[in-house]
Amino acid sequence: MQGTGQLKKDFGNELKVVMIDEEGLEEKLYESLKKHELPDYFLYTGVGGARNWLNLDESRTFPVARKLKALLEENLVSIVKFIPTGMNLASIGVGNGEKERIILNGLIKKNEEEAKSESEEEKEAFGSGRNRKIHYYPIDINSRMVDIALEKVKDLPVEKKGIVGFIEEMPFLKKYWHLPVLFCILGNTFCNYEPDFILKLVGENLESGDLFMFDAHIFPTLEGSDEAKSVRNKVLATYSSRENALFNMYPLLYYGMAPEDFEFELLLSHVESETGPLYSTHKTLQILNDTEIRVGPGTLKFKEGDVIKMGFTYKYTFEQISTFLNKGGFEILRKFLSEDRTNAIILARKHL
Repeated sequence: MQGTGQLKKDFGNELKVVMIDEEGLEEKLYESLKKHELPDYFLYTGVGGARNWLNLDESRTFPVARKLKALLEENLVSIVKFIPTGMNLASIGVGNGEKERIILNGLIKKNEEEAKSESEEEKEAFGSGRNRKIHYYPIDINSRMVDIALEKVKDLPVEKKGIVGFIEEMPFLKKYWHLPVLFCILGNTFCNYEPDFILKLVGENLESGDLFMFDAHIFPTLEGSDEAKSVRNKVLATYSSRENALFNMYPLLYYGMAPEDFEFELLLSHVESETGPLYSTHKTLQILNDTEIRVGPGTLKFKEGDVIKMGFTYKYTFEQISTFLNKGGFEILRKFLSEDRTNAIILARKHL
């Protein structure tokens, strides 16, 4: 969806680029629900979407993003070693911006340490690393999330520009950032897209000097071992939790559907892929009673037994992710796995 491309003042001299017609989102929601579809991005929109995601992210029953953040903190020094000095940061689906602050702190420290070892000739030719500004671009579909992410780093010596937009608009998004860039998709967001689509999109829009980093909550194995069964049960418990159910039900509740008129259902099943079978969540909202709600331009009527389809999350093994990356034209520079192999961070670049 191509947005407005408006510029808005935010936090003093900082700019926020708005590429989403936020008023038009309600009409898009109406059209989607008419087709009995609720794309996941509607869960994150508006003040309520921002609040609900931040609450879910902090809940005890939904630790996915928190565990990935912990893995980032544990391996930050090793990650930063493979990121060249002078690299800028663009991160999409930025949420509260905590992960990005961790990365920026690491990059700033690296710049300062390298500045100490520079010769006078290097400083004269390239400028001092200490004074080399890092540009930071927090990107999200929720304007409030971008505000929070900018506020999170207001004390850091980086140039900041927030962008409100969809990842599908990446050809437009990249016009606003300085190269080279470390492009990040964190918080398990990578797994919410078809792998061929997301890798093609990223690959077509990164330049030769750019890097790509993402994280993923994964399965250690897909075989029928006790370990695999245990992980499967944990995934089902996490994604079926009351907190996650309410997060997914919020749009209909917001527009007035009574809680007793529908329920959230989640399944975890095998699906076939080019890399063999993998797990995928399947989310639906089951209508239990005849009901209607008013959304934007019109009234939507639902009948008992109607099913509203929602998004999905793939659960890969690390080996499957590696295969998709290679097929998509990427090489892995570094990988970081948790001890139980259920969380991964991958730093990659396009094949030279």
